[in-house]
Amino acid sequence: MHAQDDRDQFAPPRPPARLRAIALAVLAHAILIGALTWGVNWKTSVDAPAVQAELWSAVPQQAAPRAVEPPAPTPEPKPEPTPA
Repeated sequence: MHAQDDRDQFAPPRPPARLRAIALAVLAHAILIGALTWGVNWKTSVDAPAVQAELWSAVPQQAAPRAVEPPAPTPEPKPEPTPA
């Protein structure tokens, strides 16, 4: 006989697969927690600097003097017309 025939016709339906749903939820949460943990820890390693600079002297240099502005040109007097 079939398994369906063994059940009473008026019996309530079988409960849904609750154990499988709980197992999938726990698995999904474990994957999410693992991804978050990896995402936080991926940058904790100390990386060597990509660029290095070597200072040859710590003496500050004097700034260059400011450029002297040339004096403004004096306006030339306008020629006056000569009487004819």
